[in-house]
Amino acid sequence: MATQLEQIADKERQILIARNDYNYTDEYNSTNTHALSDGDEKGKGELDGSIGGLTDINIRKDNMGRNIYNDNNGYGSTNPNAISDGDEKGKGQLDENGSIGGLTDINTRKANLVKNPTYGPNKKSYPDFVI
Repeated sequence: MATQLEQIADKERQILIARNDYNYTDEYNSTNTHALSDGDEKGKGELDGSIGGLTDINIRKDNMGRNIYNDNNGYGSTNPNAISDGDEKGKGQLDENGSIGGLTDINTRKANLVKNPTYGPNKKSYPDFVI
């Protein structure tokens, strides 16, 4: 036998389900059209490579229009702008003995080495311990 609280909850549930867009016959799940990104505002789940609602998609397109990286020019470890080759953009190490960081990073590091009283050119190298 249901308690008074359960009876109230069952009545309220019926009222809320009647007002809800989703109910027992049209559940909100991964197969519901409102859950999929099909060009409307509601869908956020991936469908045919598209993710997000209409506003999400339009903002992403607008941002990509201003971004130098896109489908044809992806930013990855092979992109010249990712490699530390003497410009400001690249931060990744070019080879095993290559520099790391953009031009400002490299110049600041050199300036700091000259100022450092313990480590640097013609001084102790770091680390100065034996393993």
